[in-house]
Amino acid sequence: MSGLVLHDHPWSSNAQKARLMLDLLGLEYETREVPFEAERAEWHVAINPVGGIPALLDGEFALAESNTILRYLADREGRDDLYPRDPQARARVDWVLDLWGIMVRPALFGYESQQYGIVPGLGLFAKDPLPPDEVAALFAAQAPKLNRAMAVLDDPGPWACHGRVTIADLAATPVLHRALHAPIDLDLVPRMRVWAEATNALPHWQALIPGCGVPDR
Repeated sequence: MSGLVLHDHPWSSNAQKARLMLDLLGLEYETREVPFEAERAEWHVAINPVGGIPALLDGEFALAESNTILRYLADREGRDDLYPRDPQARARVDWVLDLWGIMVRPALFGYESQQYGIVPGLGLFAKDPLPPDEVAALFAAQAPKLNRAMAVLDDPGPWACHGRVTIADLAATPVLHRALHAPIDLDLVPRMRVWAEATNALPHWQALIPGCGVPDR
């Protein structure tokens, strides 16, 4: 096998960030859709034994975990602007990526899973979503934690660090896009709103949106 092949699903925010990175780099790639609602297919588990989406094939080289894919592609293409090689500058990007995965994304998933009726292993709308006011309350409860996390980002913004777009911004873009369109008061976390508006306006993301938006029920 040659070339780049992305195992993805159009509604997966983790797959969306990989597609965004590939498009921003101008790389040609094929996609192979992994169903949400079924037990992971053998052809996907052969690449990623834990079954998560996405996974990337670069010829015979296989890789999974979305942030790892972003790091790999930036290094592969020599894009030091997106992922610096200087140890301290790189560590700043890694700090935001780790903070996103450990603290921010779980906090946001708390309301998002209820907004979309997500059941792990079954996909979207596998259960009745909560009413918008209850979704908003779930987000509001997380606002203090999210404001603490946002204090790690550059101030003033809009980007996460180094005053420019890095893979830390690309990693957050799909979920920040959903936050902008969710029934929540994003002004409760002002720095997140600034970040979300900036990433949402990225031309490559705007070009990607029509093929990856989460549908209304």
